[in-house]
Amino acid sequence: MIVDFDGVLLRGDAFGLFLRRTAFAGARLPLAVALLVLLAPVAAVPAARPWAARWVSRIGLSGRNADELTAELARFGADLGEEPGRIIGPGLRTVRSHLDAGDRVIVVTACEHTLARAVLDVIGLAEVELVASRIRGPKLIVHNHGSAKITQLAAHGVTPPWRVAYSDSLSDLPILSAAQQPVLVNANARQTARARRLLGARLATVTWTGAHLPEEEPAPGGAPNRRSPGPTMGDAHR
Repeated sequence: MIVDFDGVLLRGDAFGLFLRRTAFAGARLPLAVALLVLLAPVAAVPAARPWAARWVSRIGLSGRNADELTAELARFGADLGEEPGRIIGPGLRTVRSHLDAGDRVIVVTACEHTLARAVLDVIGLAEVELVASRIRGPKLIVHNHGSAKITQLAAHGVTPPWRVAYSDSLSDLPILSAAQQPVLVNANARQTARARRLLGARLATVTWTGAHLPEEEPAPGGAPNRRSPGPTMGDAHR
């Protein structure tokens, strides 16, 4: 089983939340506002979002050494996993049902590794494997987004096809198309139609109620939207 993280197991964009609440908090808030203004035109172009995300992340994380940043991400992830309403219950139950059935479960995400690992550990999924983005200090080393997820899974010793894959993002079409049973989570009609054109009748869809936080990720048309106000590592996941 291959499963996405943000929007499938966790409400919102975990790394975006880290940047907003920690990296760009306090005295750095004016810097965040300035970045949003400068990068908004760039982020409006889908092909440019990964580039914008790298720079927002790097600037937000600057000034911290690697050990401090790792510890900060781990603490934030543990707290986030215990935050009321943050974990998507149906997603968590689905993962646990696959584990109970003896399936191998791999979370594949654009979220930063230490942060995602801390969340998974605190919600009782310590045995679940994780393939995620990686940083070294403030620098993004591996951006596990889109087709890069296939490459990173191969480096992890996992090659397609896989039996089932869950995602809420069309950027994960390479992952979904490699699954015998692709499952699109909380998709609107347009997303479903686009995915079905590629995947055909084997596409399944599920609606997991309350899979976003309206005050943080407004979702026009009923579609989950975990984007933060500006481009982040998680935003580029889209």
